Amino acid sequence: MKKRVVTGCLVLCLLLAPVAGCNKKQNGGGTPTGVTDRTEYMDDSVVTIDGAEVGYREAMLYLQAAKQEYESAYGEEIWQYILNEDGTTLGEQVKNQTLEQIIYVKIVCAQAKQLGIELDSEEKSRVSERTEEYMAKAEYGTLALYGIARKDVERVYTDTALAQKLYDSVTLNVDTDISKEEAAQKHLQSLMLKNYHEDELGNRVPLTVQELIATLDRFDTLFAEAKETTDFYSLAFANTEDREYLDIRVGNGELPESLGAAYNLAEGEAMQIRTENGYYIFYCVSAYDEDATIAKKEELIALRQEEAFKELYQEWREKVKIEMNEVLWKAIGFDLSAEG
Repeated sequence: MKKRVVTGCLVLCLLLAPVAGCNKKQNGGGTPTGVTDRTEYMDDSVVTIDGAEVGYREAMLYLQAAKQEYESAYGEEIWQYILNEDGTTLGEQVKNQTLEQIIYVKIVCAQAKQLGIELDSEEKSRVSERTEEYMAKAEYGTLALYGIARKDVERVYTDTALAQKLYDSVTLNVDTDISKEEAAQKHLQSLMLKNYHEDELGNRVPLTVQELIATLDRFDTLFAEAKETTDFYSLAFANTEDREYLDIRVGNGELPESLGAAYNLAEGEAMQIRTENGYYIFYCVSAYDEDATIAKKEELIALRQEEAFKELYQEWREKVKIEMNEVLWKAIGFDLSAEG
């Protein structure tokens, strides 16, 4: 069974990619206001969790991983994007999420130590290998900029591995009995014709009477073809106006209510469904997709494990004293690049 890493995408990103270098001139991003020499605060703690300090260097490893992940997907100008009416920026939200990742890892590692759970020699060896890989790929200028040393990288890898080991240990006995009916997945394909147009602003404009009649005639013609063709997918791909359900594996109750009847199709059957948004033709490729069902079962087991662990984690977190270095934490930002 595949393991589900619950320490999140930010930690995973750190495990997979080194800190990115940059040649742009910095003007304060990541540097506390009024401080130009990072050596003055590189040994300061950003957050203290039950007396265990998380230093600036360690926090920057997590934050730089998040920075690289988001900027590689969305570009460098995303950090000031406003997310809600409160004025929260994406940068602020990702910083908060990253902080929660750090707190999570530290709390879980502390619990592992209390339970006597440690990394074995093979796991420690893997941590060393990952650390060496990271250091070999990382930009020297960026590591130097934030004062990041090999021991800082190794600490993060060690903590992440230990947190995962505790997670695996605690969730080992979670009930994983998933019934066939609960996990069963059907393989469905569909095509859809819209009963509206979109104007320049993206607003929906209903079809005229003539357009609607033509659409319904086409809908019936396509359904007749669907019942005869041996390649429904090609027919659907060439004619559908919405590909959301073009080729899906789906379980009972997972389709929207308006399309739910499609789940009752037997293998090789097709049916028409009319909704307020348009007209669908669904075809059942397979009434039981074994590979998709196995994958769904693993997903459901992982969700059960996550929920069970989440309850434990919340209990642990409520008992922990967390102290922030608010000045230093507030000064660290994503919006400006570091000096290269």
